[in-house]
Amino acid sequence: MAPEVFWYINPTDGDVPWEPSLRTEPTFEVIRHQARTLDRLGYGGALTTAREPIALVPETENLRFLIPVYPGVKPPAMLAEEAQVFDQYSGGRLIFNQVNGADAVLARYGQYASKAQRYRLSAEYWTQVKRLYADATDAYDGEFFSYGPRYKPAIPGPRQPGGIEVWGTGASPEGIAHAAEVLDVYLSFMSAPADLSTLFTRVRDAAAGRGRSLRFGVLASVIVRETDEQAWERFSDQLSRTRPETVLATADRNLRSFGFPGLDEITSPDPQVQGRIDALRAGRIPGRDLLEFAPSMAAGLTTWTAAEPPFDIAGKGTGTYFVGSAENVACAMNTVAAQAGIDIWILSGWPLAAEAEIAADLLLPLLGAPATPAVA
Repeated sequence: MAPEVFWYINPTDGDVPWEPSLRTEPTFEVIRHQARTLDRLGYGGALTTAREPIALVPETENLRFLIPVYPGVKPPAMLAEEAQVFDQYSGGRLIFNQVNGADAVLARYGQYASKAQRYRLSAEYWTQVKRLYADATDAYDGEFFSYGPRYKPAIPGPRQPGGIEVWGTGASPEGIAHAAEVLDVYLSFMSAPADLSTLFTRVRDAAAGRGRSLRFGVLASVIVRETDEQAWERFSDQLSRTRPETVLATADRNLRSFGFPGLDEITSPDPQVQGRIDALRAGRIPGRDLLEFAPSMAAGLTTWTAAEPPFDIAGKGTGTYFVGSAENVACAMNTVAAQAGIDIWILSGWPLAAEAEIAADLLLPLLGAPATPAVA
């Protein structure tokens, strides 16, 4: 069965958008064009920011919107009402992307719960949001949230059966337990295939222990062209136009924010990853020989590099690309999907609308087919 395929909507866009001088101006028309393009091409949905999606509803007919939420930043009743309004106007196209958040990020929104508390808070939060979305009217007094009875008239429908789906992640033992209890779809960045399969098996087993089953989604970037040479030329061109100082400006901070040693201290047992670290320390962008780690797969840069360790030097998978001809990229993706049990791909490539067009034309028809590489 072919997987669902989502894309990415964001005003930070352009030919090399992680390089500030090569971004397009972040106007409303940029994301309107992205939304219209994805809807026209038949993508199932889009991962978005939290701010603009409701304004994109009239630009689309079928596109679903995966919107990030930090549990507890908004009271459950307020989020439930906003979700009802969104579904009223969109016809039921909202999905929640549950984001656990790092301490520094949550502090910006006035949230100071410990990591252990955050998982309990999140479980309570989503239980109440789903109740309120389904028009529960009684008062509630819990560990983290309390509210009085609901008196005002209900917001008109529709209501999604079973409530709005909650997608998210969490790889620690506590995070996996939370995912098994709360999530409908478990997400991960595209890490090494064997590691991804192991993680998904752990999550499946934890969900089964609760009598639940989840679907699984993977986030990755793609550069697909008619030939391998064209795709790798594009990958290399984007890196050649990236200034080392752009990457180095946030690399150390981002490593430390996720609890890793800084760039001057971090090491890797993988010689290829260590080579990337050494290149960055020397003020250089790593080359393809250090970045390509499997057939048609490489560690690269994305628009979230400003908040994540670059070139996957910490093993989080945040910059993983599939690169190559449509046949070879599809072969790599279908192989991983069969091994790990992937139901959903959330893809990206820049410029967002232009790469979505190419992927829809060349790649999407091949996803879900038997994994057969092109003959060189």
